[in-house]
Amino acid sequence: MRDRALVVDGGAALREDLEGGVVIVPQRITLGRSEFIDDGNTEAYPGFYSLLRGGGVTATSTPSPGAYLEAFRRSDAETILCLTIPERWSAMHSTANLAAGMLEAEEGRRRVTVIDTGTAVAGFALIARRAACLAETTPEPGAWEAAIRAASEQVRVYGALATLTYVARTGRVPALLAGISNTLRVRPVFCLVEGGSTGRVGLTRTAGGAIRQLERVAIEELGTAPQWLMVFHADAPDEAAELAERLGGALRVVRCENLPLSPVFGAHTGPGTIGFAALPWPGGSPPD
Repeated sequence: MRDRALVVDGGAALREDLEGGVVIVPQRITLGRSEFIDDGNTEAYPGFYSLLRGGGVTATSTPSPGAYLEAFRRSDAETILCLTIPERWSAMHSTANLAAGMLEAEEGRRRVTVIDTGTAVAGFALIARRAACLAETTPEPGAWEAAIRAASEQVRVYGALATLTYVARTGRVPALLAGISNTLRVRPVFCLVEGGSTGRVGLTRTAGGAIRQLERVAIEELGTAPQWLMVFHADAPDEAAELAERLGGALRVVRCENLPLSPVFGAHTGPGTIGFAALPWPGGSPPD
């Protein structure tokens, strides 16, 4: 039995490892007449994006309190931290809290703390990986929680959409604006700040232009501090590889991972999305 465990949903693109203290709450996405279950298996993502490119319409739903409760029950750890994306984006935070209360009533003790990470997309995946690493290196559970909360305040996410069509379906941008942008072949470059708010960094017309803008904002925003990077893509591995190479040459990168974007997020951003998440390396100095 481990003294602590981490619970995340499929959007973190992590595989369940009960012995390693990682528990996954599957996410269900309706795609046309079929259902896609995102349990962190990134090998299944290309098939999802192929159907999405073929015109499949998606609908996502929040995991039920029962799904979270079942995930909590799969761990005997004394301390369980459950990470969620921002509450303003999804009911997952409140649903997970409800399940934590159900487990407490069932067991007569409180084992689960739910943390709103304030980030999403690859930022959420990066926080999940930082949390898994900290679970192994942080002696006290209280310090582990504090370190995760601190990392959630530090993470930065930047990305570029290939089209506004999919995000327009969420109601986050007017459909008319999406149509104009697509007609002009404009790719918005965006940032995701703490709390789930988004902002525009720039506009470009090509994948190469998007990569250059992302490189520019990385240099301007991250400077010379050592970084842990998570480069992500929605069915655009070649563009992501080029972005990772350029960031590696422009920044002080200690660790860089390329991550296929979870369909939980890709259903809203659309295929072709690329970007990166960044966290300052713990302690400010890379290992020897």
